[in-house]
Amino acid sequence: MSFTLYEEVSDQDTLAAAWRHVRRSGMLSQSEKTKESIKAFDSDIDTQLAKIASLLREHSFDFGTAKGAPIKRPGKEPRPLLVPEVPARIVQRSLLDTLQNQPGIQAYVDHPCSYGGLPKKNRADAIRHACEAIADGATYFIRSDIHGFFTGILRQGVLDTIQETLRDDSIASLLNEATSIEIGNAEEIQPYLHLFPDYNEGIAQGCCLSPLFGNIYMHQFDEEMNRGDVVTLRYIDDFVILGQDRESTEQAFRQARRMLQALNLSVYRPGDGSRKAAEGSIKRGFEFLGCTITPHCVEPSRAARSAFLERVRNQLDLAAHEMRAGLHELPEHYRSSLVQTLSRISRMIRGWTEQYRFCNPSDAFTSIDVKVDRMVGAYLRSFFKHYKKCKRSPAVRRRLLGIWLATDSSRTPILPIRSK
Repeated sequence: MSFTLYEEVSDQDTLAAAWRHVRRSGMLSQSEKTKESIKAFDSDIDTQLAKIASLLREHSFDFGTAKGAPIKRPGKEPRPLLVPEVPARIVQRSLLDTLQNQPGIQAYVDHPCSYGGLPKKNRADAIRHACEAIADGATYFIRSDIHGFFTGILRQGVLDTIQETLRDDSIASLLNEATSIEIGNAEEIQPYLHLFPDYNEGIAQGCCLSPLFGNIYMHQFDEEMNRGDVVTLRYIDDFVILGQDRESTEQAFRQARRMLQALNLSVYRPGDGSRKAAEGSIKRGFEFLGCTITPHCVEPSRAARSAFLERVRNQLDLAAHEMRAGLHELPEHYRSSLVQTLSRISRMIRGWTEQYRFCNPSDAFTSIDVKVDRMVGAYLRSFFKHYKKCKRSPAVRRRLLGIWLATDSSRTPILPIRSK
């Protein structure tokens, strides 16, 4: 017995698998509100998933509104993130999982030179491909970034392509609703509304379907840009053209600009002052996806290293500020204790270096360790100076260290507590 795609999307097993993805990404979020909403939903997950499945079967599921969250970035416009409610995220993920399993969709997006937002492909694969192109004789590069990529996608065109490819229109309406959720706090983010997609044009960042839509939209670009002598590698909205010489590479870049203009997209140009595009000899190295690539070495870029060290510094500064503010006098406050802070820094370092495990051992990693040592050393000196001042308060000292106090645990005694 065959099932329609709608029945597959609304199947409770499919929804459960989608929930596992949503839960994992939600718990990795830096937003405490996001984590709390995930935990609350997880406390009654079987009932919640059954409710979603029932609403889908009755064709009455409502995606609701989403919270617009302009994420500030130094030197750039805010990133227009749209955060739907948890049930909406689960259905979006169920749609994505179902679509990615369809042979027609797989053939459409699984281009050998396209990376990012694709199962079984990652940044290391893209970097490896670049190294292979260099080994095959590429000597010149042009790297660029597509401006406002997700907000420039013509959404209806992608929906039409998906429907034509699948020849099953059972999920057409649901997919349309999943990718056109309204902003619930539009007045609150009025100055940044222009960064968010509207109904007809664009798809929201924060929606798990966005990379799939982007890859379908860019399929023809990927095809055409790899038919000549150059290699064009694309990772969502970042791409690099690797050619045998300057002339062929610049010619390919002109072609890329024409194609992107036809797709309602614009591209940064080398020398335009944005620092989002560059060109030159590969011998001198180039940056791509947070790495500096030369013919004989791949290492984290200077910008990536600086951004990471800034994150470490901010965490240590926050812990020191909360310590000086006397928050450890409160029984519930352990987050910025010595143990928690150093553990958090350790996880950050391990997570960051794991992202660059494909890089060559280099002075870049040694430099990171040296600079982190200095920051941690300064933090420890400040910590123990404050710790000594608290010698008359053993409870505060324990909380500063991060060693749990038995008296800080909540209790629900069976017998009434008698006053002494």
